[in-house]
Amino acid sequence: MTAIEKLTEERDELRNARIERILMAAYSLFSHKGIDAIAMTDIAKQAEIGVASLYRYFETKDEIAIRTAMWAWECQKKMIIPTLSTSDYARLDGYTQIEQILKLFVLLYQTEPDFFRFIYFFDAYVICQQILPERLLPYQGVIQSVQTIIASAIRKGTEDGSISQEYKSNTDELYFSLMHTFFSTAQKLSLSGKMLKMDESNDSVLQLQLLSRLLLCGLKGGRK
Repeated sequence: MTAIEKLTEERDELRNARIERILMAAYSLFSHKGIDAIAMTDIAKQAEIGVASLYRYFETKDEIAIRTAMWAWECQKKMIIPTLSTSDYARLDGYTQIEQILKLFVLLYQTEPDFFRFIYFFDAYVICQQILPERLLPYQGVIQSVQTIIASAIRKGTEDGSISQEYKSNTDELYFSLMHTFFSTAQKLSLSGKMLKMDESNDSVLQLQLLSRLLLCGLKGGRK
């Protein structure tokens, strides 16, 4: 490696480290206060960089919100994907694969409740700002790998009989029904699970576990 190549590599590493710090700062602020309430100056302060430096990396708040959403999903995928890529998982029937996936998402809620809050705030921000779907294609690409795994488990279940045959022609709709139901509940619990006095005695993790069991009961095929 030449001196110029080494210098370029060091500069790239420094740039990537700074971007990582910016995204971590944005994620922390967005997940606790929402995206609308946060200014670029807040992000710069949290990341301990100058505002001018922040704008060199991200020209608008829309851009940093989308990049932060991509970063957030990539971080969670590091926990989810390895478990769903093992030979042991591949040998499970489709129903049991879905069961394992829902257990992972419950664990994700236990360890990273900020993630569910952030996704709620991000979705709301996208709608309010009327961000076009074309601008969200990179974000969509990040989450599609998870969607593909879950959809494959559903299709496998309808083929091996562990998931009811009535869903065979509606696997896409079933995927969205399962995930939207689970995510909406997890978001609600992460945002306001203890908002009311009546909520204090409720165990949010147990609620998600019970919801998972209810969803799984609706999937059962003849072999179960």
